[in-house]
Amino acid sequence: MNTAIATTANRFTAETDSGFSIPAGYQRAVRWGANWTQIISPYLPLYFVTILLLGGFDYGNGGVGQMLEFAGKAPNAFSTIVFLDGLFHVLFFGTVMTLFALLHARWPVWSTFLVAAGIWQMIAGFAKILISAHTFTALGAAYITGDAALKAILIPVATSADALNQGLQQMDSIGVAIVWVLIALLPAAVGLPRSIRWLSWILVVALMGPDPGFLLVVLLSPVWMFLMGRWLKHLLTIN
Repeated sequence: MNTAIATTANRFTAETDSGFSIPAGYQRAVRWGANWTQIISPYLPLYFVTILLLGGFDYGNGGVGQMLEFAGKAPNAFSTIVFLDGLFHVLFFGTVMTLFALLHARWPVWSTFLVAAGIWQMIAGFAKILISAHTFTALGAAYITGDAALKAILIPVATSADALNQGLQQMDSIGVAIVWVLIALLPAAVGLPRSIRWLSWILVVALMGPDPGFLLVVLLSPVWMFLMGRWLKHLLTIN
């Protein structure tokens, strides 16, 4: 087992020792980004545990009516789930900016595309927070206190709002997928390990594919972030 671990470590070192250097003056930013990326690596699994503890799965899979009941009866829990969903995109942007600091001197166009995709996914994710939290808690409060006639009116309204929310969900997912594609296609001179490249492609396919593909994103994104942070730290040791 020790031999296997040593072989893996040597392969990782060989892949990253490509002569690529961190731009002068950005060592501190890269060190911060490496630590940040590894700290947030377990975020998605913890988010799903939070949904489970707050009862979001019980209501989220029962249609628009049950979602309105959940938002109306437990607005704080509903808003927390929505907020934590969108917060991932804000946290992920820290990793994107770290890569921008690392790459912009040598590949300015590539790094600009990376930041543009990062901003896109963050804005879409944050817009999803605002729309979902305000819309569904207000509709939910009216739904649980209304009569049958009012409920019949609110269901189509909530369905339309949910369609908008799903559209924003697709937009932020596309933004994240573009970031992963750009990382997977980084020039060989960067010295990015093959493990990160392959994981990036797997995550893109899982994210953009049908359910339960997103479960694979939840399980593999911590590995991707941990390896990304380790690679960034390794660059600091050879510069």
